[in-house]
Amino acid sequence: MPNFDLTGKTALVTGSSRGLGRTFAEGLAGAGAHVILNGVDPDRLEKARAEMEALGHRVSAIAFDVSDEAQVLAAFEQLDAEGRAPDILVNNAGIQLRRPMLDLSVEDWQRVLDTNLTSAFLCGREAAKRMIARGGGKIINIGSLMSGLARATVAPYTVAKGGIKLLTRSMAAEWAGANVQANAIGPGYMKT
Repeated sequence: MPNFDLTGKTALVTGSSRGLGRTFAEGLAGAGAHVILNGVDPDRLEKARAEMEALGHRVSAIAFDVSDEAQVLAAFEQLDAEGRAPDILVNNAGIQLRRPMLDLSVEDWQRVLDTNLTSAFLCGREAAKRMIARGGGKIINIGSLMSGLARATVAPYTVAKGGIKLLTRSMAAEWAGANVQANAIGPGYMKT
């Protein structure tokens, strides 16, 4: 598919050791990109990397918690040192917690927002700094059907995914002039 040729490009996909993130990573690798997998479980991450490599994909992996600023900074510094600067960032990492708001703790609320929204800001900021210096890049934030509507028992997820929609608009408004394209997609329910 020549219109989707990513040969020579590097793509970092957060939360890509399984589920939709793994599928996004496989798609990017299938289009020719060198894909950097990310997750917090080193064993699961290595298994995903080995499986994709066995299929002939150019793939590497880096374990870090996308919701922890210090780990994000260290990971991007490591990628810099290794010469693996992402041309494409897919902010996919996310978690879900089903609980009525009346029973929801602040800690659980914050954990979902940090994983689903703050992580996209942190990784997006660090990727954009490098993309701008190199003349451009692409950021794809993974939203949800919940980016525009709500359901009972998933308030923090809904708020985070609604925030992804507006974070993406903010990224586009600030970085478009530097040739950094920011877009969001909102998948529906998927069997993962």
